[in-house]
This record gives sequence, C-alpha cells and structure tokens, in this order.
Amino acid sequence: MAKIGIIAGAGHLPLHVAYEAAGRNYRVVAIAFPGFTDPAIENLVDEIFWLKLGQLQKAISILKSRDIDRVVMAGKIEKTNLLRLWNLRPDRRALNLIRSLEDWRDDTVLEAIASELHKDGIVVDAITSWASELMAPLGVLTQKSPTEQQWKDIDFGRMMSRGVGGLDIGQTVVVKNAAVIVVEAIEGTDRAIRRAGELGIPNGVVVKMAKPSQDMRFDVPGVGPATVDSMIFAKAKVLAIEAGKTMITSYEEMLRKADEAKISVVGISTDGPVFPGPVSDTP
Repeated sequence: MAKIGIIAGAGHLPLHVAYEAAGRNYRVVAIAFPGFTDPAIENLVDEIFWLKLGQLQKAISILKSRDIDRVVMAGKIEKTNLLRLWNLRPDRRALNLIRSLEDWRDDTVLEAIASELHKDGIVVDAITSWASELMAPLGVLTQKSPTEQQWKDIDFGRMMSRGVGGLDIGQTVVVKNAAVIVVEAIEGTDRAIRRAGELGIPNGVVVKMAKPSQDMRFDVPGVGPATVDSMIFAKAKVLAIEAGKTMITSYEEMLRKADEAKISVVGISTDGPVFPGPVSDTP
C-alpha cells in the first residue's frame, strides 16, 4: 500500500488531505501538534503522533520508521507562535536549523524544514495535488456581484496585494476607493481584515492573492467561514481571491454566510482583466 505523511497544522485543511489520501487507498501517518491540530484528524489517519513544535528530529525519525518518503505540509501555524519560545521545544536539529536561518520569512523557514526532510529522503508534495477541488474557481461565487466601483477596487487591490506579496509581507489587502486601508502582516488574513473594522472604515474590498513566488508545497493562500466572520465584523463588502491558487475550506458554509451577509465573493485571474462578472447597481 502507498503511504503518505501529513505534517498537520491548524484548520480544516489537514482533515481534507487525510480524507482524500485515505480515499486514494494511501496509508496515512500524521504528525500533529497539541493546541494547533484539530483532534478530529485522529479518526481519519492510520497513525498519529502528537509532538511539540520544534521536535524536528523526532518527526523525521517517526516518518522514516514508517517508511514514509512523501509528506504534505497542511494547515497554518502562525509565525507568531514560532517567535514565542514557550510554544517551542526545539531539539538539536531544530536549533541548528534555526541558527542557519538568514531571516524569519515564511518561505525561508518552510524551505529550511523541507530541506531537512529532503536530507532524509522525504519529499514535500504540493498541497494542491491533494486538495484540487478546494481551489477557488473563476467568477462570482455568491448571489451578490460587486458594483462597478468595487470591480475597480478589486483590480487596484490585486495590484497592491501582488506588490506586498512580492516583498513577502502578506497576501491580503483591504482597499476602498483605490486607497489601501490595511495590509496583512504577521497577524494573518482574518486579523488583518478585523483591523479595518477597528479603524471604523466600512464597505472595504478584501483582495487576497498568492505571492508571485508562492511555493505551493506548503504555503497555499486560504479562506473560509472565519474569513467571512472577520468581514462581517469589519463591515467589508467584497472578498476577491485568486482563482486556482486560493483554497476555500468549508466551501458551502462560507458562501452561505457570505450570502446571508450580502457579501460578494469572487474568484479573479492572476493577471489581465479581472473577471467581468455581472455588475450590481447597489453596494
């Protein structure tokens, strides 16, 4: 039987990957982290090992002992947790990795982990190969379409988001009337959206794009019901996400929430004209 390992972070994505892998008749071994990984994954995998963040050698030893040579890194562990030393239990191998880092950018940290796995013959698969049906399609996904001004803001926000992503700062911006209200930084998408609400600027347009150099092995942009909850808090009206490169977790629940709140959700292209969907006359 073919085997796959899952290094499982937070959210629904590790559950989906485990479910899909089992459906393909893979034997699934999960490395999970208390306080981050959803315990429900235990019911979807053949074996699970709960480790502390930083137990790198132990994780690799477990995977090798199970003859795992491919893994999927699924689910976010916010970088702020890696900067809180009390969340970590770094072993010697992890400490050596940390000392070798040139910086703490997401790509730098994740690439270093992937390189350590590769030294022991373990290849990191792209998440998209295990969750293709979760990727956002092109077009208007909700009952409500953006207004003409909102489409203009989507176009503007796409440019701003890709610029910010090129600097490896974040993937999301909140814009309004061709002005940037909020830029995502270390706090993540949902908290960035809520900052727009705290500023008291309603009717924002949220645009989330993959970074130009996005590594789909371990860092695929994602949205879900919690993203809509943050938009409701911030009184934002449009969520534009990059089609084919953004994962939607709990797809039906997210769009149901958006429809109830009269929020537009659209999948947009990477470049060229934004999707010319039906234009609403009212915000």
